[in-house]
Amino acid sequence: MDYHQYSQYQQPQAGVATPASPAVNSTLGVNVQDSQFWKGALLGAAVALLVTNESVQKGVIKGVAALSAAAQSGMEEMKEKFEDVKAEAEAEKAAKEA
Repeated sequence: MDYHQYSQYQQPQAGVATPASPAVNSTLGVNVQDSQFWKGALLGAAVALLVTNESVQKGVIKGVAALSAAAQSGMEEMKEKFEDVKAEAEAEKAAKEA
């Protein structure tokens, strides 16, 4: 019985081409050529800018306040329209009964 043919570690044979492992440019185990790495790096930089820059924070807060005010005025407008439709329906009902 030839034990070497069952061994999980096989030595490369002379004259047989072995596939080359792809070269990976990595620093500390991070593949800097990966697009996911750069997306994460840009997102992290944006979050760091947001957290540390006071003028950016003020701008974001103003934007959120403007959106909130627009949403609130939109809700008020919807309430007014609902009340108008409700009043019209009651007026039509009263006109039919009279």
